[in-house]
Amino acid sequence: MSDIGGNSSYDAARANWGGSWRLPTKAEFVELRSNCDYQWTTQNGVKGMLFTSKRNGNSIFFPAAGWRYGTSTTYAGEHGYYWSSTPYGSGTQYAYVLYFYSGGSASSYWNYRISGHTVRPVVE
Repeated sequence: MSDIGGNSSYDAARANWGGSWRLPTKAEFVELRSNCDYQWTTQNGVKGMLFTSKRNGNSIFFPAAGWRYGTSTTYAGEHGYYWSSTPYGSGTQYAYVLYFYSGGSASSYWNYRISGHTVRPVVE
């Protein structure tokens, strides 16, 4: 399976928000990390990672929502996991994720698509 970005059959952002909303790609998450300073912070009582552009000072906050497995939520307030539309390898089981935690690190890795990670849509 190729990138699912914009495919309303697979892309949760497009399916639920419509229009030109879609999941970000792994490359866009890499670009976010490369072109921003990021820091662990609390905004309006919610812990998460604030990414601030090195170019123009604009920022975006990603809550540390943890992840869900079945009906259980794990690591809420400590870790953030955000889906990309980019598959890992040639199969359909895995996709890349933007990951961060309270220690202040942010990276990309892959995980099983059945994992309950957060979706942060982008618009074209």
